[in-house]
Amino acid sequence: MNIAVYTLSALLVPFLLIGFVQKAKAQLQNRVGASVLQPFFNIFKLFGKNQIISEDSSGLFRAGILVNFCCFAYLIWSVPWLSFSPAISSVDIFLFVYLLATARFFSILSALDTGSPFGAFAGSREATLSFLVEPAMILSLVAPSILTGSSSLERIFSFTHQVSSQNPIVWIFAGISLFLVALTDLSRMPVDDPTTHLELTMVHEAMTIEASGRNLALSEIGYAFKLAMFFGLSVQCLLHGIAFCLPSDQWILLAMSIAGIFSLGLLLALLETVLVKLKWTKCPDFIAYSLTMGLFACIAALGVRA
Repeated sequence: MNIAVYTLSALLVPFLLIGFVQKAKAQLQNRVGASVLQPFFNIFKLFGKNQIISEDSSGLFRAGILVNFCCFAYLIWSVPWLSFSPAISSVDIFLFVYLLATARFFSILSALDTGSPFGAFAGSREATLSFLVEPAMILSLVAPSILTGSSSLERIFSFTHQVSSQNPIVWIFAGISLFLVALTDLSRMPVDDPTTHLELTMVHEAMTIEASGRNLALSEIGYAFKLAMFFGLSVQCLLHGIAFCLPSDQWILLAMSIAGIFSLGLLLALLETVLVKLKWTKCPDFIAYSLTMGLFACIAALGVRA
């Protein structure tokens, strides 16, 4: 039963989240907007289209997209972003970080392999952003790891562990840090504008500008998995911060996790409606906020352990 529910959630929630964010943004901007189910239609349409591949590209272009998809497909199944994970082998912090780095590395190689100047610009920006934001992501995961004394994500985010109802400051700081990390790592506002038509200012969209057909579909699926996973981990941290008043029923926690993910999606839609894109030189200042939150969480966790 757990495996069936988790699989269904992993297949539906990421795409519904993207559709919900797009619909919410449209409503906030006084537009009708596309249906919440539009991401599903887009994926099915892309799988039915032919692929157009640059003559300058090699097999690395397709391999990079496939490796990127496989990494996120494994993580969405193994990481407890919905209050539990049915995977037999648990993922620890180190494997999580290295799989994210592997997916990013191959996606950058795929963008560079086509010889497109837009892909090269975007790959350079992606490498810079990942270099700046990775310490904040690690600190936000290390803080709850200090409380539990384990690097396993399954143990860290387990609601049965004693720390689940203690030290709310650590969890709240870690959750805020992960949400800010997600905005940067996913190239959302205010770091990047995913709806702009200027390829020279894009990050994620310009990296996939040469992809089409099934290649583009796999890239979009991997991005949806990544968005849901990061938002899910942020929600898990925030739920652990208020675990003292939460029920212990697994299905209620699952429903609250999904509701929390869509709440962060609504917040994302609001931020992308009212904020403007930062200058490239101002992005490190924004990333510093997530790093500071992660550092505060680690200091608070060390204080508790001491």
